[in-house]
Amino acid sequence: MQIHGCRIHIAGSARPDISTELLQYGHTLIEALVRILVGKGAKFLVGVGKEPRAEGKPEALPIIFDWTVISTISGCLKSGVATPPSWQGKVLITVATQKTDEQIPQDRREVWQELLSRGAVQLEYIEPGWASGAVRRARLAELGDVLIILSGGEGVEHLAREYALKGKPVFPIDLDLGSSTGDGTSGASRLAGEMLAHPDRFFRLSCPSAVGELLTKMATQGGRSPAEHVAQAMIDLVEAIEPPTAFYVRLLARDHSEYSKVEQFFRNVVDLLIHELGYTKTEMGLSDSTHAWMNAQIFDNLHNCVVAVADLTGLRSDCLIELGYALGRSRRIILTANKGTVLPFDSKMLECYFWEDGTSDDVRLTQLKEYWNRNINRPPLVRPREIL
Repeated sequence: MQIHGCRIHIAGSARPDISTELLQYGHTLIEALVRILVGKGAKFLVGVGKEPRAEGKPEALPIIFDWTVISTISGCLKSGVATPPSWQGKVLITVATQKTDEQIPQDRREVWQELLSRGAVQLEYIEPGWASGAVRRARLAELGDVLIILSGGEGVEHLAREYALKGKPVFPIDLDLGSSTGDGTSGASRLAGEMLAHPDRFFRLSCPSAVGELLTKMATQGGRSPAEHVAQAMIDLVEAIEPPTAFYVRLLARDHSEYSKVEQFFRNVVDLLIHELGYTKTEMGLSDSTHAWMNAQIFDNLHNCVVAVADLTGLRSDCLIELGYALGRSRRIILTANKGTVLPFDSKMLECYFWEDGTSDDVRLTQLKEYWNRNINRPPLVRPREIL
């Protein structure tokens, strides 16, 4: 998996009475991990808000890791290791509420303002009054590509479920620090044990036979393994997983009058962008057959892809059905069509990139990148319901 441009979500917590030595190890590990990831061009998702301390003492270490991630990113930016923003988005993404700003600790305000002034932060606001952690976590899971969790309780367990249901990799660290609120069922440390027994439930490797060695190297040994070694082992594991998939929904009938135009657009423009982003494409007729029935393969791929590129040129009914499934599944969707295509009512309510045959491929690629950046974080059609 290509780390450059990948959105890494880091979350976790520790119990208030955890030993200072173990808690410091956890912070050192997160710092080392973030520094390596920043150097490789990763983007980050993290919660922004309060920062509770061990035993409730202001001078003690924090028992959550959000601000450790944020301050490490800030330090990397100051030293020139990372340079925001890029067309793929800003280096730090968070889901905020109306209360977020007032919850930022006073001793973290300088770091926060520095990041804002650098244009390094993308703030996604949820509906007024929807302040529950579950709603924010669900939105973060939609935005992220990879989840890394350290200890914690119900919050990290919920995040792990959200990412797994979306077919995204989850990497729990085996260090047991408890949780800041004393809830859950041992959080990431329990999930790390499950990962050893069933790694395929958490991620898929390009070379499955390497999983045992990679997982062994990232074991913390209760805080005895050097944090830098564990961090590097985690990077090696992330880079070894299969690239995320982009599923193509498009006109495939070779006898259609617009087939050649669509084919040129995908081969000369879409393929280049998908490769640059580090995705692997799945396209019926070109990808290997994995199911006895083609329709089953189509919907299985749509169900588990990270992004669907749906081109409606020709207005084929099968493409419209597949677009509808992707929307219902809350997949990231890039909607395109040849200029002059008149989209059906429901579809035309979504922004579409209307490419033009005859325009240079370089221009179309630039236009598609601009469209991608505007729309890749588009929220799902239906917001979750919440009882306030």
